[in-house]
Parts: sequence; structure tokens; C-alpha cells
Amino acid sequence: MQFEQINEAVQVLSHYDGGKMRPLRFHWRNRTYHVVQVHGVWHEALGRDRVFHFHVSTRESGSFELIYNHSAMSWRIGRVTVG
Repeated sequence: MQFEQINEAVQVLSHYDGGKMRPLRFHWRNRTYHVVQVHGVWHEALGRDRVFHFHVSTRESGSFELIYNHSAMSWRIGRVTVG
């Protein structure tokens, strides 16, 4: 499996319940993707920022790394699978 580094801003609709966040769908490059499975979640501290990573697969195509910056309250796509 190969990955392509993207690092672009993305709009994400997520569900937050009981201290846990789950991305439901996102809009990227004029297309909407529906998350069907979250394969993994991890976080890191970057100074005062907390950054959460979600490895997800979508109904439309492929798998993605969605990244949420808690301090900035912003999402971006880190990597996508290619090939």
C-alpha cells in the first residue's frame, strides 16, 4: 500500500460523544466522502496544541488520514492511499 502526502484543509462533519470524536463525512476537492470505518485513532502534543489523527476508509474510495487540531479547531487531510 502506498501513501501520498496531501496536507490540505478539509471540511469535516464529526460526531462528539462522551469525550470521543468520530468523523462521519468530509468534503474535499469538490467531492463528499462518507466514512464507513475508523481503523485507528492516535494523538500527539505539538507544544500546546493537541492533534488527533484518524485513519478512515470511505464508501466512495480509498483510505485517508484525517487530522484535527484541537487548538485551531481545524481539520486537514494528511495522507491518502494511492494505487
